[in-house]
Amino acid sequence: MKNPGTSLRKAFAAALASLTYDGKAITVYSQLPIVTLPDNYVYINSMTHAQVGNNQIFIHDCSITLDVVSKQYKQLDYDVTDGIAAEVMNTLTTFPYSTLTDADFQFVAPVLASSNYLVEQDGSAWLVRKLLTFDMTLIEK
Repeated sequence: MKNPGTSLRKAFAAALASLTYDGKAITVYSQLPIVTLPDNYVYINSMTHAQVGNNQIFIHDCSITLDVVSKQYKQLDYDVTDGIAAEVMNTLTTFPYSTLTDADFQFVAPVLASSNYLVEQDGSAWLVRKLLTFDMTLIEK
């Protein structure tokens, strides 16, 4: 049995590598970096996986949470965060399972399991975060 964590993180980062919103590239991090961040970005916040297969085939139920972040300076506004989140959902949920590829796993198309907001004050600005959790199945090759 193989650990799907690295494969899952890499596949999602690769799928979102060319993400744009309003004509501008959105940086996608496979983990939150310790650097100055742009005003709008996405990062892979957390993931879980559990084996549900049998001795003949290894199947993993997986969940991955993406954090869509937009820094707002003048007023609290959800529009940018919602727009970027919509691009993420359109990119990921329209993929057939064969588009997300990996040498060790076959990916079954992700489905949006939940979506919620977190708003944090950052000095004189606001961080509007939208957490998107996707569920999917991975089949070990």
